[in-house]
Amino acid sequence: MKYLMKTKNIIIGLLIVIGLLSACTKDFEELNTSPNSPVDVPAINIFTHAQISSICNEMGGWIQHTYLGVWCQQWCKIQYIDEDRYMPRDMSGYFNEPYVNALKNLSIVIKKTTEDGNNRLLAAAKVMRVWNFMYLTDLFGDVPYTEALQGFDADGTLYPKYDSQQSIYTALLTELEEANVLLTGTTINFGSGDIVFGGDPVKWRKFANSLKLRLLNRAAGTPYTFTYDMAGTQPDVTTNPGAAALANADAEIAKILASPSQYPIFESNDDNAKRVHPGLPWRNPIYNTLYSRKDQAISETMVDWLKERVDPRIHIYAQPTPNSIATPPLNYVGFQNGRAITSAPQPSISLLGTKIAFTETAPVYLLCYDEVQLIIAEHHLRGGRDGQAKNAYEEGIAASMERWGLNDGGSVSPSWGDAFSITTGTTSFPVDYSAYLAHPLVDWAAAADDAHKFQRINEQKWAAMFGQGVQAYSEVRRSGFPARMFEYELEGAYYPNLGLPIRLQYALQEETYNTDQLAASKSAQKVEVSNEGMFSTNGTQSQMWWHTRKNPIPIETDVR
Repeated sequence: MKYLMKTKNIIIGLLIVIGLLSACTKDFEELNTSPNSPVDVPAINIFTHAQISSICNEMGGWIQHTYLGVWCQQWCKIQYIDEDRYMPRDMSGYFNEPYVNALKNLSIVIKKTTEDGNNRLLAAAKVMRVWNFMYLTDLFGDVPYTEALQGFDADGTLYPKYDSQQSIYTALLTELEEANVLLTGTTINFGSGDIVFGGDPVKWRKFANSLKLRLLNRAAGTPYTFTYDMAGTQPDVTTNPGAAALANADAEIAKILASPSQYPIFESNDDNAKRVHPGLPWRNPIYNTLYSRKDQAISETMVDWLKERVDPRIHIYAQPTPNSIATPPLNYVGFQNGRAITSAPQPSISLLGTKIAFTETAPVYLLCYDEVQLIIAEHHLRGGRDGQAKNAYEEGIAASMERWGLNDGGSVSPSWGDAFSITTGTTSFPVDYSAYLAHPLVDWAAAADDAHKFQRINEQKWAAMFGQGVQAYSEVRRSGFPARMFEYELEGAYYPNLGLPIRLQYALQEETYNTDQLAASKSAQKVEVSNEGMFSTNGTQSQMWWHTRKNPIPIETDVR
């Protein structure tokens, strides 16, 4: 009996313990889930992160400052000049970053918004996806596209094939068309988490179609013969026209321009795709990299081009030299890219402008009205519509001036200093659009022929794109302008007598982990084994798909 009572008490005790445990663990999962570590996040929040990483990847960091802003000779290095000479580096970070960050997150946004029927955010995510893939394919050529980003799928490959650049461009144009359709007829804001347009679907639709113009124009060919005045005693070089990589590119551009209600595009600087920075901790990425450094300055190519045209943008893009500030008059002097010295005599060189490198709230621009107008000018020039080409050319120049705060009839004052102290000079310079457009090196009618008009359009586009090194580098390769870049060899070139690299070196991580697919892609593109595959020593065989003309390769240096 005593044993039975003891057993009964044990059973009752166990039941009480079980009951207590049940009560304690009823909401155990919720109690042990940190609100700061959510397992699910709203699509708009993920989209914000994807935008930040996309913009910082292309517009900030070393791909802009050290490589392509320098290679397109808008900027230069005045210390640690190695990259300015095309010295190779492991490009794994620049290749991988869009995949592991922005594109990964955009895939999640696209999946969520497709399931939820949020077509406006879905369309914006598609546009940002195109933005990232265009960056990848224009710098590297063939890249993983159709089999990329399958790490979420149980049966997805970890060794994606490389799609041809032509097929990627075709797919990107289709994605932009889908975005345009998704955004048709809606004006309902989709969320302030959008840091580019504040959730405005009307502006996203304009961005989609304007970005489509950029893609189409890049593949529309360069049908002009042009003779370069080569440096030194080497003979001048005449280049042949380049056929359209995409045969219907101009027809598709015409389709967009003919139907503004179906294909709205940027109509003014109010439509520009830009990221405005509120300040610390969200600072302009150029400022964030350079505010405590002074190893970047303005290129001699850019300064000379601006000075030759009495271009007021020089007061925005550059600072007067410290020597000229100490002993006026103020003067601007650029440094020649790729010199065979370790550093420049800094007091005699102009640093980047205060609005470019030393203003933490300055916007960065993804795509602007001025570029759209210059694309339209080139389209009309190819079509033989000289008057329409002229109008768009002049509108593009005016839009660029206005975007940088240079309003017609106003004035601009030089400024200098750094992130900690900026001084504005007391001398101002007039801004007169008519006078600028009448300058012999700007005047449309003064151009000798269509080839020189093409040169003027593309050099103005290069100048307007200041700070957009990735895009400027692509346009310089495609167009062959500014001419000076192809008329002399860098004094300290790491690869002598090969000129401007035609592509970036593929990621070393891909060489290691996706060996077979990358090797097949290199073979298909005829990427050369020598010189890290960055050049084409045999005609145009290993250039970008849209790069269909041969740029001259200089063999003589021109050190001033």
